[in-house]
Amino acid sequence: MSIVSTARPGLLKRLWDSPTFTTWGSLASRLLSTLVVLPLILIKFSAAEVVVWQLFATLTTLLLLLDFGLAPTFTRMLAYAQGGTSVEELVNMREVKRREQGGANTDTLVAVFSTLRWLYGRVAWLLAILLAVFGSLSLVHPMAAIGHDPQAWAAWCVWMVSTVGTVWGNAFGATLQGINRIAVLRRREILTALMQIGTSFVVLMMGGKLLELACSAAFWNLVNVALTRHVLREHAPALARAPAQANPLILQALLPAAWRSGVGHLMSLGLIQASGLVVSHLASAQDAAAYLLALRVMTILMGFSTTPYYSKLPAMGELYSRGKQNELFAMAQRGMLLAHAVFVAGIIAVLVAIPFWLSRIGSSVGFVPDHVWALMGVAYLVERWGGMHMQLYSLTNHIVWHIANGITGSVMLLAAFLLYPHVGVIGLPLAMLLAYSCFYTPYSVFLSQRHYRYNLLRFEQKAIALPAAALASLLALFWLTKPWHAAARSALTHLI
Repeated sequence: MSIVSTARPGLLKRLWDSPTFTTWGSLASRLLSTLVVLPLILIKFSAAEVVVWQLFATLTTLLLLLDFGLAPTFTRMLAYAQGGTSVEELVNMREVKRREQGGANTDTLVAVFSTLRWLYGRVAWLLAILLAVFGSLSLVHPMAAIGHDPQAWAAWCVWMVSTVGTVWGNAFGATLQGINRIAVLRRREILTALMQIGTSFVVLMMGGKLLELACSAAFWNLVNVALTRHVLREHAPALARAPAQANPLILQALLPAAWRSGVGHLMSLGLIQASGLVVSHLASAQDAAAYLLALRVMTILMGFSTTPYYSKLPAMGELYSRGKQNELFAMAQRGMLLAHAVFVAGIIAVLVAIPFWLSRIGSSVGFVPDHVWALMGVAYLVERWGGMHMQLYSLTNHIVWHIANGITGSVMLLAAFLLYPHVGVIGLPLAMLLAYSCFYTPYSVFLSQRHYRYNLLRFEQKAIALPAAALASLLALFWLTKPWHAAARSALTHLI
């Protein structure tokens, strides 16, 4: 009895303080929004209104990439500072000193955070202009389908204010991640996400439309920013008091990495999100809504699956700055393996469950065909394989995302342009698979292996071999038994 009572608090405390588990909790709360709020939207909104609402989220995701790579770069630099790196050493992180002992470098932390605040204030203003001009122009055609409802445009204005505030608040979130206070950050995110779900549910049940729903989401997004700032003041008061001013040495180390990261994001995730805008203009409302729904589900799944790896990046950056390569490899391999395994499980779960779920709730829109979703899964697995190796190499602060994603994005655009007129929506994930298989992933793996000089086959055996084999086997099994899946779905629909 005593063993149980002693072990349980220990386990709960480890989970409570775990960056991976709390990040999963934060993402689970967003998934709960998909399970609770999205079904009501699909039922109560017309297909055209669903497209507009989904485009709000797509535009936000797309334009949030325009922080020009600041968040990942600042997070990495703060992690270096946690490992004892000086401001002068930040300029060249490909050569690191092995530091067995020593704590954080406070001067570097303050210099990085002051520069971070200075830059994010300016990025928020730039984003406001881009949303007001280009975001609004991209909504003209979808808004026409609902008669340019003034309340819908008012909802977009509310959404813009919320997005700009969120970007300004990213400075505080990036700092908490960089100093490895991820768990406390995510716990606040869980709280605000659950409150937002409850408010949105009430709004929809009372007959609210786009404007009311946007106000609900915006309020809790801004509350989350306020809480994040409060958490930083509580856990790092010296940083919270630092003024917003640029440090020339920090800018010298930051700007090359940041703009390359930003261009890389735009040419990878930016293009993927932009595909939703293209489909919304070229396809019917039903097909566009189905593709945007699949894109949203994939975005959530990607967030869940990459958490075991990405939540460890600050700790990995600290290990790298201390020159502890063996510990770094062990952490990276564990994170990659778990990330790929969670992703594969999610792809199969969605493939089996989503069509039945949509038909059961009486959704006004459907889901993409099974073969389109399966191809999206394979394409994203290849992309994440390369992406995690690119993150491993990027611990050197030598950022080549603009090269990797620039070439990959160009190939993807050309392939999509050639394929879409002939094969339709499936041409988009097919173009992605071709681009990432032909260049991005081989290039990323090559850079990672060349710098760290590990045995590639042994590394991948512990990182991706098993999940990749499982995905191939499960997809093959799914199609071999597909008639049984259709029969089961039909039976469930009639019985439940």
